[in-house]
Amino acid sequence: MKTTHLLAASGLSLLGACAKQPTAYETLPQLKQAIDEPVTSVEQNKQHSELAQLVSEEGHLEGLARSEVEAKIGKGEPCSRHPLCAERGFEDDDWYYEVGTADAAADARYLRYRPALILGFSRFGKVERTFVMRVE
Repeated sequence: MKTTHLLAASGLSLLGACAKQPTAYETLPQLKQAIDEPVTSVEQNKQHSELAQLVSEEGHLEGLARSEVEAKIGKGEPCSRHPLCAERGFEDDDWYYEVGTADAAADARYLRYRPALILGFSRFGKVERTFVMRVE
């Protein structure tokens, strides 16, 4: 399992190291909702970022087939559309997610910088690595 994270803004917020981490059963429905949810505040954007990092660090998507990932959090966009994927060594058919959607009524700075989650699949179609671009 290979998990990578990039902090897209200064400052690092650590998740409680001693606290019991939520299970995939808890986090994946939250992630699915966050992916489709309009971002309207800095706090919400930070929460989405922390959630994506938690899912990645805890390996909640590791080993799942494409169909399982799609059922749990939706189908990602092909990496071929996103330069960040190529920069991080992902294949064109790997999946890219922005966590949160643009809200036309929100401040423009929330629209430009949302966390990204990239899933890399093995030749057998199972998630074998993840990458998270965090925002703060």
